[in-house]
Amino acid sequence: MSIKLYTVGGDGTMSGAVEIFHEICRRKLNIVTGIPKTVDNDVGIIDRSFGFQTAVEMAQQAISAAHVEAESAVNGIGLVKLMGRSTGHIALMQH
Repeated sequence: MSIKLYTVGGDGTMSGAVEIFHEICRRKLNIVTGIPKTVDNDVGIIDRSFGFQTAVEMAQQAISAAHVEAESAVNGIGLVKLMGRSTGHIALMQH
């Protein structure tokens, strides 16, 4: 019997896939495949996850808009809070 399970998601989903994988091994079945998808890009086994580049591009637009807004006022400040659960990969990718 061949079972294929594709999981798409972040580290929580991948953790769940590992548990399912252990059960499949225990039952001597076939395979679990995980497809990491997280805008944080915080899954350690990959270089870049689905959604990460889009999140970076959207962050760059927000930063650009905050910059324009800050420059248009005397002593203006532009503040953009970027997500990143533990390492802030999106913030690190800004130019």
